[in-house]
Amino acid sequence: MNQPQSQPTPGVGIIDLNALKEFSAAKRVRKVISKTGQLISEMVCYEPGQSTVPHQHPRQDETFFVLDGCANMNVGGVEYVMPAGSVLSVKSGTLHDVRNLCTERSVIVFVKVDTAVFAAGTPPTPPKAAPADTNT
Repeated sequence: MNQPQSQPTPGVGIIDLNALKEFSAAKRVRKVISKTGQLISEMVCYEPGQSTVPHQHPRQDETFFVLDGCANMNVGGVEYVMPAGSVLSVKSGTLHDVRNLCTERSVIVFVKVDTAVFAAGTPPTPPKAAPADTNT
C-alpha cells in the first residue's frame, strides 16, 4: 500500500523539510516551502534566543506547526509554550509573535491562507483588468 508511484502526478511535489533546515547565529532563517494562489507555507529556523517581532496579518489566518525544539508565542496577549508536535492557529488581525526561549534550536512551519478563501461561496476576487482603450 505504501508503494511509490511509478509516474509523478502533475501539480504534486514532495518537499524534504529536513533538507530545508538552515540556521544562522545572526538571525532566524526563513524559507518558502510553497506559494500557490492564496496559500503560503514557510519554514522558520530559530537558534535559542531568536524571535519574530509582534505582527498581524489583516487578511490571512495562520497556523503554526512546531517540528523541533519549542516555541513561545504571545497571541492576542495570551502566552503559549509550544513543544515539538504542537499546532496553534491564529485568526487574521490578531497580534502575535514567535520566540525561541528554549536551549535548543527550534523549527516551525507556518501556513497562511487568505480569509476570502473560506468565505462561503465567495472565491477571492481577481484584480480588475484595465478598461480597454476605445479611442484607437
